[in-house]
Amino acid sequence: MSRPELSLLPVLEALQVLQVWLIPKMPPRVQHRNEKASDGELVAIAILQRVHRQPYFSGWWALIKRNFCFQLPSLTQATVRLQRLLPVIEMLCVEVFDLDFVLVDSQPLPVCRSKRAARCKVRKATMGFGTQGSVYGLKLHAWSTLNGKLVQSLIRPSHEHDLVAGYRLNRRWVKYGAPKQIGDKAYLDGVYLTPPKTNTKTNTKTLDPRWKKEYGTARKMIETVFSSLTRRGIRFGQIKTLASLRLKVALTVFPYNWRFF
Repeated sequence: MSRPELSLLPVLEALQVLQVWLIPKMPPRVQHRNEKASDGELVAIAILQRVHRQPYFSGWWALIKRNFCFQLPSLTQATVRLQRLLPVIEMLCVEVFDLDFVLVDSQPLPVCRSKRAARCKVRKATMGFGTQGSVYGLKLHAWSTLNGKLVQSLIRPSHEHDLVAGYRLNRRWVKYGAPKQIGDKAYLDGVYLTPPKTNTKTNTKTLDPRWKKEYGTARKMIETVFSSLTRRGIRFGQIKTLASLRLKVALTVFPYNWRFF
């Protein structure tokens, strides 16, 4: 049975659906009976912020507290608890299972405009270049299944080459059943399945004998995944710390992967 689309449900009903799924998955070591809201309720509210594409958590928290959940804690306490729950949320976003193929790619995560880079204090943020020009921030590297489920992700500095970040993702390659990896021309190293690349000096094409035409069609799925995450606001909003960026990415990936769980 397919899961309900959270954006189409009334807010209170969507909160209840998420809490039923989340509360049993919250580890006992981060549960405190004296707190006004459970960890599952807190995470559900943060997830719905990304579902409804609200750019600022403070405004969304005030809206929920004023209209639906009157006994919620303060915004400061909610922010601290969400930061504490970050490892749990990141684990809930993905599932490890055997795969035959994965699609690998990256997208930029800007933290500020280039002219403000000198004043930016986000740890590991660097100047990098992408298809849309220079970006100051970090990069999201990810694996996707052929049907569009995001199965693994990694945040690295913007200047780091996709191939280097790909090696970091491959540390869990065996846990996913040693799948074949389909990438773009940035992953030319003999391990990935990549399309032919033209040598500008000799005007000849370097063709991987393992490459098939249908791989190029399949690889478009991960671009669709990144487009969906961008529409959900993964690249927008204020970022002050690396932890807040990781939290935003996790809370954006979760509702996207919701229909696959």
